[in-house]
Amino acid sequence: MAVLTLATCLAVAVLSFICTPGAPAPPRPFTTESMLMDATLFPPGWSNRPISPTADSHGALEHPSRDMSGDGVVVHEIYRYEFVRSAQREYKRQLDVFYTSPQYLGSWESRPEMMARLDFADEAYVACASYIAPNTEGAELCGMLARYGEFVVRFSAQIAPAAPAALDEDELGELLVKLDDRWEAAMVSLPTPSP
Repeated sequence: MAVLTLATCLAVAVLSFICTPGAPAPPRPFTTESMLMDATLFPPGWSNRPISPTADSHGALEHPSRDMSGDGVVVHEIYRYEFVRSAQREYKRQLDVFYTSPQYLGSWESRPEMMARLDFADEAYVACASYIAPNTEGAELCGMLARYGEFVVRFSAQIAPAAPAALDEDELGELLVKLDDRWEAAMVSLPTPSP
């Protein structure tokens, strides 16, 4: 009987740990919208479009998005969760759904050199897929998925090295580093907790 009671208590403890979301994320000294990309991060010729909510919240408390006006399509989405554990689960789920292969894209290929430059992210993945019938030679769609604490970030951009006004791979890499630096600057500015 004692063994059964101990096993039951252990099972309840494990399930409680797995099922509880943990402590809520700390208050932040910045707004989620302030972390979205803006034209200052881009080469000349790009401009801001209005911020709007994403099409689906994916269970997030906030989910703003911004597209940029320029030569190509660039989309930046941020999902803020109440709990870090919720963001961790969503990040893992997004790895399976963000990098789908529509009929006009080839297979996604990871870009470890870009992932390595996102050194502040808790988790990050970058991959690109070629267009099967590109309008511009060498055109690709690249996507970054990252997690910063309770925030899940999705970013996608068309790159085309043969089109002078479009982003190329180097410019995309620099843009991702600037976004990562923005997260680091915002998140390390947290006030020191009092004793």
